[in-house]
Amino acid sequence: MAKKTTGGPGDGKAKRADATRAALIDAAERLIAQKGLAHVSTREILQEAGQRNQSALQYHFGSKNGLVRATISERTHEIDDRRLELMDSWVQEPTLREVVEALILPLAERAESDVRGRNYLIFLGQAITQPDWDLRRAIKDFEITGLERAYLHYDRLMSHLDDDERIMRQEIAYDVSVLTLKRWCLRDCPKNAHDVTNTIADSAVAILDAKSEFWSGKRGK
Repeated sequence: MAKKTTGGPGDGKAKRADATRAALIDAAERLIAQKGLAHVSTREILQEAGQRNQSALQYHFGSKNGLVRATISERTHEIDDRRLELMDSWVQEPTLREVVEALILPLAERAESDVRGRNYLIFLGQAITQPDWDLRRAIKDFEITGLERAYLHYDRLMSHLDDDERIMRQEIAYDVSVLTLKRWCLRDCPKNAHDVTNTIADSAVAILDAKSEFWSGKRGK
């Protein structure tokens, strides 16, 4: 009979490190959703996470900004499977609206069903206003497969625009979408996820599909 193996001391250490990392992410997400990004200190995050070791945050994330980026990465990957599922249901090249819905609906569904999802959306609504926020860089850095695939469709559908205009429109549409979802969460999600997604998609598509004259400064006076 084969002898049953047990994990070595290193396994326990790794599990504790993973638990600490998860606790810090949960604490940061919760506190920032409640108080705002600028009003939460690293000390408060450590206390909320039950960490007495003051260097734990620096060890795992390097800085508060590193923790913010890690939180976005962690939650985005949790939501990304749903986004891939929506895209797998497409039987032909998607419309602009279908791409927008694939970006928004998984976020709304998570917020509707889970308080952590709601905290994350409020947190994300603050994170995207930071000077160093760059969604495309985050997609590459964290290998967010669903978002990357969605943006490939997005770029093809808007390839008639020059790069600066296309990216600006996409950034505005994303910001409007996330900030609207944040307000929806703060109001205890009065509409269901599909209804709020439809409302946001209407606005986002209008931004994405606006006449080029408006964006190029050729709008009539």
